[in-house]
Amino acid sequence: MKHLFLFIGIALLLMAEIQSPVVQQEIPKGKWFCCSDCSRIHSTLQRLLNCGAEKLPDSLLNVIRKKYVEKGLDADINIDVRWRLLSGRFASPETRLFLSQAVSIFHECFDPIVDVTTGPDLIPCMVYGRNLKGQEYGGMYCAVLTINSFVVSAGIIRIFGQQIAELPLVATGIAFHGKGYFQLLFSCIEKLLGLLNVKNIVLLAAKEAESIWTDKFDFRKLTPDQLGEYRKSGYQMVIFKGTSVLLKQVPPCQVVNITERAELHNDVD
Repeated sequence: MKHLFLFIGIALLLMAEIQSPVVQQEIPKGKWFCCSDCSRIHSTLQRLLNCGAEKLPDSLLNVIRKKYVEKGLDADINIDVRWRLLSGRFASPETRLFLSQAVSIFHECFDPIVDVTTGPDLIPCMVYGRNLKGQEYGGMYCAVLTINSFVVSAGIIRIFGQQIAELPLVATGIAFHGKGYFQLLFSCIEKLLGLLNVKNIVLLAAKEAESIWTDKFDFRKLTPDQLGEYRKSGYQMVIFKGTSVLLKQVPPCQVVNITERAELHNDVD
């Protein structure tokens, strides 16, 4: 009889647990971040978006002048070269025009990147930071280099915190190839990541372009095991079929025009 009462008591307890509502932890409302570093990075990027276009210093423009001389062009041509960071989620009529120009450059240089499950072309989704079912692109930004207020080179960038950032798409308009424009844009991106204390940057490269990145920009190829370790750590980077994943350590930040802005320093310090 004692065992019968014990069995009935256990059964009643189990029934009570089944019938009682399950208490679930709610996702915090509003903006929230996994750590203070991610919060700081996000705040700095927002400030940079508000800063608008950044005119490049003469030290960087020497890259363009050298390329012009090599091609027999007038190196003293008066051009206004700027770079800026854009976000489709915080777009104005002006920045929407730049984003549209960036999409055109990517489509000029690449075939449409179509997801077999969702259907739409992924290039505009990445440029504008639009999430799709099963695809998270909301944290992506578009960095552009403009010549006389026209986009000539663009790159998609996403930062996963201090450990790593990715650059899944980069391109320069075909009419502007060989003039050093992407080299300028990449230099700006590197300095931004150095400012944010990001340690590594990864990008995707087609087989025929690997040597350019490894020889000219000091990237190295990740092995499948190394890539697997990054994925196990929660970095869900964009991977395209037929491309290699290359990695480079971000050089320490040096004080240049971008880092002299007091509003950016307030977040980094």
